[in-house]
Amino acid sequence: MKKFEYLDHTADIGIRAYGQDLKDLFENAAEAMLAATAELNTIEEKMLVEVSVTASTLPDLMLNWLDELNFQHQVEQICFCRTEIREISPNRLRAIVFGEARNEDQHVVLTEIKSVTFHQLQVEQTSDGFWTAQVIFDI
Repeated sequence: MKKFEYLDHTADIGIRAYGQDLKDLFENAAEAMLAATAELNTIEEKMLVEVSVTASTLPDLMLNWLDELNFQHQVEQICFCRTEIREISPNRLRAIVFGEARNEDQHVVLTEIKSVTFHQLQVEQTSDGFWTAQVIFDI
């Protein structure tokens, strides 16, 4: 099973992520977003950041998760290369995110994401028990 794919979308970036369970789905969606912002192989795991988010629905949890990663990237100037979800339920997520302080000389930045949007946001379990998510990023 592939982890994610990029969707054709005018002026924005869209992803569709896949997972055998919610943990896989949310990690794969994060990897898709991180890979769209920078070349992950240029980022080392020099620091870790604990992230906790809550929401009333699974789509809102996905949005809050990716939005927090983008906030840390934009405001705290951290480039992330990997996520590890420690706990997930339909209303709460707790994770460790690995990366390092942003370094323009070392990191190959591909694009800047302005925001994670509600536009076409989906998180669904398929009839075979697997999970899919669709997310559009405003760039």
